[in-house]
Amino acid sequence: MSMSLPPHPVGIKFWTGLWRENKDLPYAQIHAKFQNWYGHAFHRSFGKYFYAHRAGPLGIFAPMAVFAVGFKVATMYYGTLRDLNAATEASAAYGTGGYKTNPV
Repeated sequence: MSMSLPPHPVGIKFWTGLWRENKDLPYAQIHAKFQNWYGHAFHRSFGKYFYAHRAGPLGIFAPMAVFAVGFKVATMYYGTLRDLNAATEASAAYGTGGYKTNPV
């Protein structure tokens, strides 16, 4: 019984070519070549999905920093309103009109 297998999708020449090109190189050089290839391949394939902003020295942390500042401001605003309302409620317990009362 004879059975033929379909050809390998990548091919044996791809793998032997990789071995031939890198077998005599030091690890640091092989690693640098791979990082360069992977970075270019990744950016060419998926670069369109990344937010293209000009954030300067803040880099990719700019969106996170803007969110953090916005969250801080919103939290402080909520706390201020909560404390003002709590002061008004507490003053009502003592029979005063609250922090906006005009002195007589």
